[in-house]
Amino acid sequence: MKNSIKKMTYALAAVSVFASASVMARGAISYNYASLQYVDQEIDDSDCSQDGLRIAGSYALNSDFFVVGSLSDVSGGRCGSENYSAGIGYRTLFGADSSIYGTLSAENTSVDHGNSDSGLIAAVGVRGFFAHNLEGKAQLAHHTAFDGNTIVSGGVAYWFAPNLSVTGDAGVGTESSEVAVGLRMNF
Repeated sequence: MKNSIKKMTYALAAVSVFASASVMARGAISYNYASLQYVDQEIDDSDCSQDGLRIAGSYALNSDFFVVGSLSDVSGGRCGSENYSAGIGYRTLFGADSSIYGTLSAENTSVDHGNSDSGLIAAVGVRGFFAHNLEGKAQLAHHTAFDGNTIVSGGVAYWFAPNLSVTGDAGVGTESSEVAVGLRMNF
């Protein structure tokens, strides 16, 4: 476990340096967005494979604080769940074109066949542009629901229009892993 956390820390540091090093980057990272993604998840303990849609968003309250939320509905052959979360975050600039953030959220997971649970999510990450239309992110999050799950994740967003991007994300955790693709709109 200590070796995994050490590797996750190195990965976050490498992505943050890479994301802030670009001189071709566009304007500041926006925390006003809504996204829709197709998600494919693997739950380790139960050999469960589930997929479905996730709606997520963020809204900046001021230059430092923002609120976050998500709703996902994934299903599978013998498993599935609905998850919703809501929380608050704090961000600070990290270079001219990136930011470091932290969030604290409450979540609830309703499992289709089994017990449901609620808990907290504490996350830290970095987002930034590393090319003119290409944004990257890296995040480390710990979920307290069920037996707990620590997830290291990363993602990219290709901005094909000023307010629209195609996104791709991947995450590996102690209890689950997932990949997601979708669209994000800044407002």
